Amino acid sequence: MIQESLVMNMDVTAFNRLEQKIEELLNRLAALKDENADLRAALNQKEESLNDLGQRVQSLEQERDDVRGRIEQLVLKLESY
Repeated sequence: MIQESLVMNMDVTAFNRLEQKIEELLNRLAALKDENADLRAALNQKEESLNDLGQRVQSLEQERDDVRGRIEQLVLKLESY
């Protein structure tokens, strides 16, 4: 009877430790999900910023090409005089 009580007490202790470990894992999972959501939001923001910068670069390149063309036309006009 005493031995049976000890075995049951050990089982309860082991179950309590398992329950505690599961709670810790669930808390860690929740924290990781939150961190993942934050990282995804930051990544989306960076991707939007990168796209905006890419469009800005493209716009500046077009502007540079337009200015280059105008300068070339002016040089040709000057050379023709």
